[in-house]
Amino acid sequence: MTTYSRIAIIGNSCAGKTKLAHHLAKRYSLPLTHVDQIQFMEGLKFRPYPESIRLLQAEQNKSQWVIDGFGPLDILENRLQKADWVIMIDLPLTTHYFWAVKRVLKNLFFGQRKELPQNSSERDLQHILKLFKTIHQVHTKMRPEMLRILSRESLKSKTTIIRSVNDLNQIFKP
Repeated sequence: MTTYSRIAIIGNSCAGKTKLAHHLAKRYSLPLTHVDQIQFMEGLKFRPYPESIRLLQAEQNKSQWVIDGFGPLDILENRLQKADWVIMIDLPLTTHYFWAVKRVLKNLFFGQRKELPQNSSERDLQHILKLFKTIHQVHTKMRPEMLRILSRESLKSKTTIIRSVNDLNQIFKP
């Protein structure tokens, strides 16, 4: 079995990044960092940008990690270069929307996601609309740029791009 010390997981909202990150952190006994826990403070308020950069850089400078999420793009490329394995979940847009509906329903009936800071409700209509808008923007604007970056020679050999739910499920197998 191949072992990894640094795994970067990126992709759109509602792609399964967090579930995959938990699984791989456990499989390889690596500490897990959720970018959302760094970028957001209580109540889903954005942490000041310089502080987010400093905290994320401190995490990605460690010798072992699984980091789930994008974060500021000006330091993301450095994280991708440091990673032993880069996983981009690139599912169809309809899958992200469907999983977003599931997330909204879970939040309504079961409470906030564990990877978010305290008192970070995602239940209000404004947040739900922002989630769907973000999914569309990431898919149409950020995704093409990420695919371009990941096609660079320095990243190509250590990158896995997951394009279907079946591909995603394969990573969960031992």
